[in-house]
Amino acid sequence: MKTPIVVVLAGLGFVGLNLLVSMPAVGAAASEESVIPRAELLPACRAARTDFRPLDNTDVEQSRENLLQALSRLERRLELAGPNGAAWGKYLQLEKLQALLQGAGPIDKTLLTRIHARFLAGYEGLELVWFLDVQQALHNYIATLNAVNNPAIKGAYESVIDRLTESLERYLKQPTTEDALIISDSIRFLEQSRQAPRLVRSLKHHLVCPNLFAEVSEEIVGAGIAEAVDEILPIRDCILGTDISGTARTRGQISSTVRPDSEEGAIDVYFSGAAESDNVGYNGPVTIFSTSISQLTAHKRLWLNKTGFSSSPAVSQADTSIAIHDIQSRKGRRFVERLAWRRAMRQQAMAECIASRHAEDRLNLRMDRQAAEALERANQAYVEKFYRPFTERKLFPEMLQFTTDERNLRVVGLQAGSGKLAAPDLPPSADTNADILLKVHESMINNLAHDAFAGRTVYEEKVQAVATDLLGYLPEKMKGEEDGKPWAITFAARQPISVTFADSGFRITLRGVRYFKGKDEHPAMNVSVAYKIVQSPEGFKAVRQGEIEVFPPDFVPGSGQQLDARRQVIRKLLEKRFSKVFEPEFLGEGLELPGKWKAAGKLIPVQIVCNDGWLVIAWKKAASLSQQAD
Repeated sequence: MKTPIVVVLAGLGFVGLNLLVSMPAVGAAASEESVIPRAELLPACRAARTDFRPLDNTDVEQSRENLLQALSRLERRLELAGPNGAAWGKYLQLEKLQALLQGAGPIDKTLLTRIHARFLAGYEGLELVWFLDVQQALHNYIATLNAVNNPAIKGAYESVIDRLTESLERYLKQPTTEDALIISDSIRFLEQSRQAPRLVRSLKHHLVCPNLFAEVSEEIVGAGIAEAVDEILPIRDCILGTDISGTARTRGQISSTVRPDSEEGAIDVYFSGAAESDNVGYNGPVTIFSTSISQLTAHKRLWLNKTGFSSSPAVSQADTSIAIHDIQSRKGRRFVERLAWRRAMRQQAMAECIASRHAEDRLNLRMDRQAAEALERANQAYVEKFYRPFTERKLFPEMLQFTTDERNLRVVGLQAGSGKLAAPDLPPSADTNADILLKVHESMINNLAHDAFAGRTVYEEKVQAVATDLLGYLPEKMKGEEDGKPWAITFAARQPISVTFADSGFRITLRGVRYFKGKDEHPAMNVSVAYKIVQSPEGFKAVRQGEIEVFPPDFVPGSGQQLDARRQVIRKLLEKRFSKVFEPEFLGEGLELPGKWKAAGKLIPVQIVCNDGWLVIAWKKAASLSQQAD
C-alpha cells in the first residue's frame, strides 16, 4: 500500500506558525532573579553609566581561550578538506596566528589586525560557521587587548550608555527600526567589552521575542496526505500448516488529523479499507481454493521538530473472513476430501484469527517500510536545503518550535543573531479561521539579511542558481539582461538590506558599497522602493509609491546636490535593472502549494496588514470562499 508521509514544511516553505500562548524570549532560560523587570529597564540603563569595569589580563586570557577553541575547530575542519583546506590555512595565516597566541612575548596587534582583515575579505566560503567563529573571536580578542589600560574606553562606554538610554526610551514608547539598530549596536559593544552583563541579559530577555509565526489548518495539512488506494499485490502465507499463495487487491483511503502536542508537531495518518484475495492453499494431499476479505484500519504518527521528521511504528487492525469454495485431493480420493472439509470447518475460526494477525503484520511492515523511505527523502531535502546550509552559515533560527493543537499545525520562530533585537511584543490579531496564517516581523528579515549579506559580494549567477534549485525554475524577474553582462553587489556592512512594515505598506532598501556590471566597477548606491497595500475588486495589491529611488549613501534628495557622471551612469543602470523587480504594482493573485499539496487548490489572501513592524497575511481556500458566496 502506498502510504504518503507528511512533509508539510517542505510544501509550505518552512513558514513559522502563530503560537497563541505567551512567547519565550531568547533570555527566557535565565532565572527571573537575574533579569531586570521590563518596567525598570530604563532606570537600570541610566544607572549603568556608573558601572564601568576596567578590563584586565583576566579578560584578555578569557578572550584568548575563546579564540583558541574556535581556531582549533577551524583547523580540524580544514584538515578534512585536504589541499583546499591547506590553501585556506595559508591564506588566513593560521600558523602565524597560533604562534602569536601561544607565544610568551608581547602581542603584535598590527599582525592580528591584518589577519582579521583576511577573514573579512568577503570571499565565498568565509561565511561558513568555522570561519565566522574565528573571525568573531579574533575581533573580540583584539578589542579586549585594546581596552586594557586604555583610558578612552570609559568615555566610549559612557557614550554608548547615553545613546542606548535615549534610544531605549523612544523604543519602549514606539518601536522603530532606527532605534532597534542603535540598541542592537549598543548590546554588541557591551558584550564585546564585557560590560553591564545583567543589563544586556535583561534587554535580550524583554526585547528579543519571536518574530516569525504562521498557522496551517488541519485541512491544508491533510490535502497533501489524503489519497485513494487501489493496488494489487501477491501474497504468500502459512496458516495451520497450509501453504497459501494468491493475489490480493487492497482498496481504501488515506487521511490524517493533527494531534495536540505542545512539544512537537504531531500528525496522525490513517488508512481505512479492505483487501480481497483469491487464494490457493496446499496442505498434505489436498489443495484448498478460497477467497478472503480483510477489513483493514491502520494508524501511524508523525512528528516534526527543528531537526527534521520522525514517526512511530504503525499499528493496524484486521478482521478477516474466509470462504472455502473447493477442496480437491491431488489423487482424486473423495474420502480424503471429506475429511479435509470437516477439518477445515472446525479450524475456520482459528484460521480467520491467524489470517487477521498476519494481515496486520503485513500492513504494519508495508507502512513502516514506505514511511521510512519517505521520511528519509523528506529529511534529506530538509537537511540539504535548509538545516545544513543555514546552520553552517550561522543563519539557523535561534528558536524554531513546532506544535499542534486540535485544529492547526504551528511553528514559532526567532531570527535574531548576535546582539540583535527581534520583535518587541506580541504580533497583532488576525483571521483565526484562515487556512494559512503568516505573521512576520520586519526584524526577522532584517536580521537574516544582515547575517547573510553584510559586507559580502553577491553574484547574480549564484542567486539565479539558488532560485532555480529552490523553485525548480528561474522567475522572469530574475533573468539576466540582454547585454549578457551579469551583476554583482558588495553589500554594506551595516543594514545591507532593510525592510519596514508601517502605515499599511512596506519599504525596502538595498545598500551596496560597490556594484559590478560585467567587468565594470561602480560606486556605492542605495536602492529604495515603497509600496502601499490596497484592496481592489481584483483583490489585494501592492502599489508602488513614486519611482524607485537610487542615490549615494550620503546624498540628500532636494538638497541641491549634483551627481557626477560616474554616479549618473550607475544610477540609470540600477533603475533599469530594478524596474524589472519592483513593478509599479502587483496583485496578490493567490497561493498554490507545491507537490501533493496542490490538491488544496488555490489559496486567496483575505487579509493583509502592514503596521507597527508586522506583516500579517491570511489565506483561505478559493473553494471555501466560493461556497460562502453562494
